[in-house]
Amino acid sequence: MLQKWITSIGLDIGTSTTKLIVSKLSIANQQNQFTLPGCQIIDRRVTYASSIYTTPMLNEVEIDVQRLTVLLEQEYKNAGISLDQVEAGAVIITGETARKQNAESILHYLAEHAGDFVVATAGADLEGMLAAKGSGAIQRSAETNAVIANIDVGGGTANIALCQNGKVIETFTLHVGGRLIRLNSDGFVTYISSYLTEFLKNNSLILREGEKATFEKLSSICQLLAEETVNYVKALNQNSTLLVSPHTRSSIHPETIMVSGGVGAMMEKQKPKTVEEVAIHGDVGPLLAYHFQSIQVSQAAETTRATVIGAGMQNTEVSGSTVYIGSKRLPLKNIPIIEIPVQQEETWNQQLFQERARASCMQASTIFSAEDPPVAIALSHFPYCSYKMLQELAKIISAEFIACFKGAKCLVVLCEQDIAKALGQALAKQRKELEIICLDQIDFTHGDYIDLGLPVAGEAISVSVKTLAFSS
Repeated sequence: MLQKWITSIGLDIGTSTTKLIVSKLSIANQQNQFTLPGCQIIDRRVTYASSIYTTPMLNEVEIDVQRLTVLLEQEYKNAGISLDQVEAGAVIITGETARKQNAESILHYLAEHAGDFVVATAGADLEGMLAAKGSGAIQRSAETNAVIANIDVGGGTANIALCQNGKVIETFTLHVGGRLIRLNSDGFVTYISSYLTEFLKNNSLILREGEKATFEKLSSICQLLAEETVNYVKALNQNSTLLVSPHTRSSIHPETIMVSGGVGAMMEKQKPKTVEEVAIHGDVGPLLAYHFQSIQVSQAAETTRATVIGAGMQNTEVSGSTVYIGSKRLPLKNIPIIEIPVQQEETWNQQLFQERARASCMQASTIFSAEDPPVAIALSHFPYCSYKMLQELAKIISAEFIACFKGAKCLVVLCEQDIAKALGQALAKQRKELEIICLDQIDFTHGDYIDLGLPVAGEAISVSVKTLAFSS
C-alpha cells in the first residue's frame, strides 16, 4: 500500500466573511493485483487557519477577485506554502456572493495557479448541509442513530439541517442573524433588516433606524429570534414569518440541537450586560448568541469554520467495462453525487423506491446549481435485478429526474455492480430526448463529486471521485 501526504486548501467565501484553511492529507493508494486503482484519506491535519476577513466586494453581489487574489497570496505566504505545492482543494461560495460570475472568475484564477479544485456555489440548502458536515452534526447522527439538528447562524441567516443516520434529511433557512440589526458604539441603530419588520410588529416590538436602543429592547428581540428559531426546528411551530423561502415543516423532532457559525462561536462568551458590550462588533451577535445558549442548545464542536472545506481529495478509478455512454459530452467535471438506495426492504418495492427517488431529486434540485448534468444518481443497496425490475427502475429514475430537473438533457447514473449497460439501454428507451451515461463498479459516497474522463480501455472510462474532507 503506497502512502503519501498532499497539501490541500479550503476556502469559504461568504457575504460577510472569507476564511481559508490549509490541510495535510495522508493518502493511501490501495491498488494491488486484485483490485482497481483507488485511494483513501487515512489521516488529515489542519496545519494553518487564516484570520476571518471581510469579503472584498466590488458591489453588493460581485466579488473583487483582484483583491481576493492579493489576500490569498498573502495567506499562502503566512501558511508557508507556495501555489505549486497545492494539489487539491475546494472553494465554497455562500450567501449573496453565490453568483455564477463569481464562481467562474474564481475557478479561472485557481485553474491557473493551483491544483484541481471543487468549486461550489452554495444556496441556503447546500450551505446548511455543508455546515452540518463541518460542525460534526452529520457524523454525530451516524454514531448515535439520533436526529441531530444543526443551526448555522451567521450575519443574515440561520441555515438549518436535520441529520439522521449520517445524512441530511431536511433543510430550511430563517432570517435570523447577528447583523440584521446594526449598532454604533453609542447604541444608535444604524441598520435594521426589512425581513424583521413583520416579525417585530407581530410581537409588539418596534425598532427604527436612528433610534438609541435600550439593552432591554435588544434583549427581548434577540430572545424572540432565538426562541422562534428553536421552536421551528423542534416542529413546535409549523410556520414562521422569518422563513427565507416557503417550507412545509415535517413532524420530525430532533433529539439534539447544536449551533455553529459566527453566532455559535460567541455562545461560550460572557453575557453582554450593556448596549456597548452588545455592539462590540457593530451588531447584536453577542446578545443573540447568549439567548441561544440560554435555551439549552449546545455549541457545535466546530463553529466559525463549519462551512470551510478541509480538502477536496481525488480518488481515481476506472469504471466497469460494461458501461453505457449515450452522450458526446465527455469529459465532465465536478458533478455532485446523490445516493438513492434501490432496496432497503426485504423485497423490491416499486412505490417505496419511487418515494426515495423523488425525495432525493427534489432535495438535490434545491441544493445544487442548474448545470447540465445537475447531479449523478448513484444507486446503492442493489440486489439481484430481474428484467421487470430493471424496466421499473429505469421508468422511475427517468421520470423523477425529468420532473425535478426540467432543463436537463443529460442523465448520469452510477451503479456499484455490473449492470450499467442493461440499465443504460433501458433508460435510453424511456426518454429518447435524454443523453444517458450509465457507469458501474463505482465506489461512491453521498455528497462526493465525480469527474468523468474519456474512454481509456475499450468502453471503460477514467473516473475521479472527489470527497470533501472536513477537518476533524
